[in-house]
Amino acid sequence: MKLHSCQNCWFNGLQYGAVGLSFGYCARHRKVLNLPDETTCGQHIRKDLSSKRAEEVAVYHSKAYADDKIVRLTTGLEVASDASAAARDVNIIRSDIVGESVVDYGYLDSKIESLAQLRGIRSARSDIALTSLGRAYVQNCARRGGRWTSGIHLFWWTKKRLAEVPQLRVEDIRYAGHIQLSRQTDLAAWSVMMFKLYLLDDIVSYAGIQNDVLGRESGIANSAAIAVPTFNVRKLSAWISRELLPALEARLDYERYSELSRELHQE
Repeated sequence: MKLHSCQNCWFNGLQYGAVGLSFGYCARHRKVLNLPDETTCGQHIRKDLSSKRAEEVAVYHSKAYADDKIVRLTTGLEVASDASAAARDVNIIRSDIVGESVVDYGYLDSKIESLAQLRGIRSARSDIALTSLGRAYVQNCARRGGRWTSGIHLFWWTKKRLAEVPQLRVEDIRYAGHIQLSRQTDLAAWSVMMFKLYLLDDIVSYAGIQNDVLGRESGIANSAAIAVPTFNVRKLSAWISRELLPALEARLDYERYSELSRELHQE
């Protein structure tokens, strides 16, 4: 996986590692990505890092590439065939149930509604899209000085299904590795679960900055990696159920979630 490519950027909700469609879609540039493993831009922000670390890395990346165009990762040159904003190409992406919500997120002002649509689709690919674009949404709210509770629905939706092991189908795998398919799907499921932990970590970190008690649970993804260092999805699921969910529930139960949600909607 090329870590600085469009495939590994928050703004592309259609791919993560080996999982996803062959084509990507950039919600920032509003373009179909024909070679997402080979392209990048100055707005790139890595999916595989915590928000703090990803933002630090992004500062250096933005100095090497322009913000306003999609270019080759190796040469920095723009190739017209690498990306497309043509309606026909975008509509093909829209024909996919996950792709439709991802495109809507890029085009419409109703970001949270697009994320809510993804929540209703139960698949590994929808989890990737919700997590990718959810991280971008939360970061944007934070940069604008919004409260951490802007991401409270994302937090709650993600937490509810956090311990579930994603069930990947063969068509969810976009390229083959040099390992057995069963092992590759297990590794892909593990990466999706860890990716969701990063979204929770982002929200918890912002809560901590604003002195909310939820912030005391920061470092979720790092704790998971220490507790389950063997890429075992069953053990990761068990740790989430046994250790993480009770800790999060103690800081934010349904009653408090409902109260904060009402306050958010009154603003």
